[in-house]
Amino acid sequence: MKKWTYIVLFISISSTVLAQDNWQLNDCINYALDHNLNIIQSTLEVKNSDINVKEAKWKYAPSFSGNINGNFNAGRSIDPNTNGYINNQFYNNFGNLNMNFTVFQGFKLKNEMQFQKYQQQAAQYNLQNAQEQLVFEIMQAYYDVEYFFELWKIAQDQIELSEKIVDRATTQKEVGLKAEADVAEMNAQLEKERLLSIQAFNNMMDAKANLINKMNFEESMEALHLTFTNTAHKVRDFGSAEDLFSSFQLTSSQIQSQYLILKSSEKQLLATKANYVPQITMSASLNTGYSQTNRDPENNIIPYSDQLSNNLNQTIGFSMFIPIFQQNTVRLNVQRAKLNRLQADNQLQKIRTETKRIVGNDLREWKALKAEITQGEKVKNSTIVAYDVALQKYEEGLIDIINLLTVKQKLGQAELDLLLARLKCQTKERLLMFYQGDKFWL
Repeated sequence: MKKWTYIVLFISISSTVLAQDNWQLNDCINYALDHNLNIIQSTLEVKNSDINVKEAKWKYAPSFSGNINGNFNAGRSIDPNTNGYINNQFYNNFGNLNMNFTVFQGFKLKNEMQFQKYQQQAAQYNLQNAQEQLVFEIMQAYYDVEYFFELWKIAQDQIELSEKIVDRATTQKEVGLKAEADVAEMNAQLEKERLLSIQAFNNMMDAKANLINKMNFEESMEALHLTFTNTAHKVRDFGSAEDLFSSFQLTSSQIQSQYLILKSSEKQLLATKANYVPQITMSASLNTGYSQTNRDPENNIIPYSDQLSNNLNQTIGFSMFIPIFQQNTVRLNVQRAKLNRLQADNQLQKIRTETKRIVGNDLREWKALKAEITQGEKVKNSTIVAYDVALQKYEEGLIDIINLLTVKQKLGQAELDLLLARLKCQTKERLLMFYQGDKFWL
């Protein structure tokens, strides 16, 4: 009866979501990509880099500024027309429009804009890298749920076998064919297996809670009804580790992002070196003004529009800024930029080396797991036969209960080992597919 209690408990959780969609691996991944907060943060960083590129482009445009002021003067003050002191009340109004344009700055603006473009592209690859990392985190969490679910089913199968043995042994004890100690030993083993079943179920729910957390799933745990399908993939040829890495490094978001960071550091170095070069700037301005002290020969105030026209002043000029000595800051900034470039290059080589090692290990482990699955299936089949033989021998009195339970435990362990190898192999196979450029979640 206890076995059915566990089954009813699991069904009660699943039955609340019969109207909901059945969630498979790709469904979980795509939901997480849309709702995970880290992905949203990376998306905002991409938008910020877009703004930085626009800002760098606008630095090519001239800058304009204007100023308008009005003053009411009373008492002793300076006449804006004669620069002499007067003691009259009057109002004046002045305005100007200025323009500044950098003609040449050692190609600093060009290199700064290219720097921001590389940073923009690197941010996009960083977003892609965050998405890919999340994909495999979700996949691992999903397989953890599947592992404990299958473990729970194995425990149920073990309980079912033990219940049959206990029922049969109880009947045999009543007719004197089995000792009471054997029945007690079997009951103890049955209760232990029920405990293992409860632990597997609890671990499954913990794994499901971890999956929900990574997905940022907004509904309750009961609303996420997972279905597990062991889809058999075609036998794939992943080639050698060298070939696999050669193709992967062209699409690896992590490698491409670091490469762009290296390129941006080179542009940053050139932009910093431009501070050694003289800077040529063009400027232009328009100025005019009005004052009540500005009068005609008849002592009438000249009209406002006439004064603005008469007082209009236009200037245009060029200036050159020559950096001679600035507390050695330019030289130190250049040295710092060189170090940044060397660090970026070293980091790129480090990522390439580490990625090549990981790709090689994943390919080797995948091959080992394929062989482990093949052998595991043989072990499971032979253990099933061994258990059937042991059960028959026990009924005939040729072996004791300890030997029977030992063979039964070996059967459960063989099923567990095979399950673990299959899930690990699926994980590695999807990784290798990803290295070949197959985004299986799309």
